[in-house]
Amino acid sequence: MNKENQFQQNINSEDPFIKNLYSDLNERINAYEQEDAVKIEKMKWSDATGSIFFMVLIIAYLIYSFV
Repeated sequence: MNKENQFQQNINSEDPFIKNLYSDLNERINAYEQEDAVKIEKMKWSDATGSIFFMVLIIAYLIYSFV
């Protein structure tokens, strides 16, 4: 069975749960496809500096306390 055909059958299903589930999925897919350009920004070093700083502090403390 073709996937599109099965998808359409589920949208037209008589079971309200299945119908709502696939209708909502179809709406979300259409909304995602209509977005112009989904830009995902890469993480920069400046985004991670605070976390790295605290990790270094914790590691230094653990090394100091075990030595």
